[in-house]
Amino acid sequence: MTFLKTIAASALTGLAAFGFASASYATPTTGVVREGSNDAHLMLVQGLQRNGLQVVVNHESCDGFAGFYSGKRKLLVICQDNGVAGGPMVEWTANDMDTLRHEAQHFIQDCVVGGNHDNQLSSVYRSPAELGLEVLGTDRIQRITESYRAQGANDLTLLLEYEAFAVARMNVPLDQVRDMKLHCGV
Repeated sequence: MTFLKTIAASALTGLAAFGFASASYATPTTGVVREGSNDAHLMLVQGLQRNGLQVVVNHESCDGFAGFYSGKRKLLVICQDNGVAGGPMVEWTANDMDTLRHEAQHFIQDCVVGGNHDNQLSSVYRSPAELGLEVLGTDRIQRITESYRAQGANDLTLLLEYEAFAVARMNVPLDQVRDMKLHCGV
């Protein structure tokens, strides 16, 4: 994908972390933002930042995983497929965008109960297991279950992961921005 080029075309180069500063927000590059577009992802990142998160690409801790959300540190990390830990941002892949949506969903889950950044996550959707099955299918749910159970995940963690993987696959960053406003306040 040419997400990096879109950021550069939006005069966002030279700004911190993901390409923009915490107080400066660029506007989308087109008049109408389509769901799933680069501009929709840009709006998702801006929403995360407005909610106090630092969005970092290719953080020095990137090693063998796609990304993570740390509520207590107010940090969302994307480890790009073709990036290097501690290195510069490179051209975005579809999987990099998927990771952004997945980790953003964990932030939104952190807003549902308690307060933002308190690490008390809860599902946004009424039936995350059903959503996961519908969007991802039985085989993918089984692989997620086996992988996370091997890491010691409990039932709640599995439900949160089913939802995050499903929402990421759905490619609805504008819906996520709306959910952020509803559950996180900004």
